[in-house]
Amino acid sequence: MKVRRQVLLSKSLRAARLTFVASALCALSGATHAQLFSIDYRGPNIGMPGPLPKTAGDILTPAAPAPGYGPPALPFPVVAIPAGVAPFPGLGLVTAPGCIGAPPGAPCPIEVDAISNGMDFVPAAAPGSPLAGTWVFSVDEWAVGFPGSPLAPNVFGESPCADEAADVFEALNIPGGPIPPFPLLAVQPGNSGLLDGNGFPTPCGGRYPGLGLIEPRPPLAGFGARPGDNLDALEMDPPAAIGVWYSLDGAFVDPCYGVPNLGSAAANGFPPGAVLFSPPGGPPVMWYAPPVLGLDVVGGPMTDDLDALVLFEDGVPGLTPGDYVRFSVRRGSAVVGIPDSLFGVPIEPGDILMPPPVPGIPPAIFIPAERLGLATVRSGTAFVCVGGPTGDDLDALDTRMVPATGLGFCFGDGLGTPCPCGNSGGNGRGCANSIFPAGSVLTGTGNASVAADTVLLTASSMTGGICVFFQGTAQASLPLEDGLFCLSGGLIRVGTFGVVGAAASDPPPATPALSVRGAVPAPGAVRFYQVVYRNAAPAFCPPATLNRTNGLAVVWTP
Repeated sequence: MKVRRQVLLSKSLRAARLTFVASALCALSGATHAQLFSIDYRGPNIGMPGPLPKTAGDILTPAAPAPGYGPPALPFPVVAIPAGVAPFPGLGLVTAPGCIGAPPGAPCPIEVDAISNGMDFVPAAAPGSPLAGTWVFSVDEWAVGFPGSPLAPNVFGESPCADEAADVFEALNIPGGPIPPFPLLAVQPGNSGLLDGNGFPTPCGGRYPGLGLIEPRPPLAGFGARPGDNLDALEMDPPAAIGVWYSLDGAFVDPCYGVPNLGSAAANGFPPGAVLFSPPGGPPVMWYAPPVLGLDVVGGPMTDDLDALVLFEDGVPGLTPGDYVRFSVRRGSAVVGIPDSLFGVPIEPGDILMPPPVPGIPPAIFIPAERLGLATVRSGTAFVCVGGPTGDDLDALDTRMVPATGLGFCFGDGLGTPCPCGNSGGNGRGCANSIFPAGSVLTGTGNASVAADTVLLTASSMTGGICVFFQGTAQASLPLEDGLFCLSGGLIRVGTFGVVGAAASDPPPATPALSVRGAVPAPGAVRFYQVVYRNAAPAFCPPATLNRTNGLAVVWTP
């Protein structure tokens, strides 16, 4: 009966994919914010009143249509897929009913610590490597980051404020794997903040859209309810109609807390190194057994915990040639510190891993933690916990199929550096001008590759007849004339254009590419852009006659 059930399940999944793939691909190409995530059991959002009290096994979604900025505080996230069955189809975990209403910090065995909708890569990309810049991830409150990331905010910069655990970061300048941990590139890839927990400006200078979570979460002693949330699993795209793939946590001792984890996997009848699948309403089945992923092969059964998951699944149970699976392991897993099966270097809890060439041996490193901007023991950037030196834990992982061309910074919204005459603009924009109270905005599209540059920068909501596009080698945020001066380092004037319809773009047709005019180094680099435009209305911020857009950081790949 078990074999027959798996065959029927496989057939139903494959049939469902025929109708699901087209809509999923559209979602993948257009998704810009986290649709689904979970938080661990110590977060104050656990048990919070709402349509359904939240548990660490529930898959959540932002209550607002899209991430936003605070203050005021954003609405708390709501349950998208419950850990149990009621009141609508969920994961079907047997421990779910007894954990509903448990307060933060209660050791109820229900934690989900990795999720995927099974469509993290389009079929053309599986089993090939993802494009540079598509990796997004989260870390826990112990993370310190790898020094040298060229773009703020990032894990290294947010860690001193204990503001990294609820955030989502985007990896910078990552080529397709597998790649070894060393040597590091001359341009340190690193990461940059993509989504914040609460959307408030941080004491460390971070400013990006929030999810409605609670921050900060300092790594202090004590194991009850914590002062902030930890984003523990991530799926940037809408849920699949056919179900969800995920992993539960182990029961071994966490070397930083010094106490056992919840053991939600064993409590539901599964090993914590397995990938599970639940159709709507459950019950869950084991989709990938740990040994095929290279887990539980060093310390024995139940000694590794799959902690983050990226997956393209062809609908057939078990690891098949049509699947693409990448994952991380939790800090404290037996395989941490063991040589991987490809490069022979010690595995870290911040590495993106892939299955070994044959089952029964340790997994292989696909993207090393250092390339993501995370601290490791092997690089000498580790920190010391109760159990000794350890590296940053890659706590959640996903991909973005269409990476953003440029990351905004230096906003004139009044929540960072104040605009010169109280002329604050809107979120993500420059200071207000005499025509557009929300201020002007600079955005980018295209492929930011030095070898195949199609980047187009567009500034809109400007006044005046002339504007100038500038490039810098570093960030700044200083009041100047009617706006904020966002660039420093080596400055280059890359283009001067007329403002038509309150907008202008660079480069215009039949002109050299932006990377050529900006002399971007061939190996790739981070460059910062801003547009200065004329704003000479006599009654607006006199006597200044110039205003500026927000800044835009572009991560150039080779």
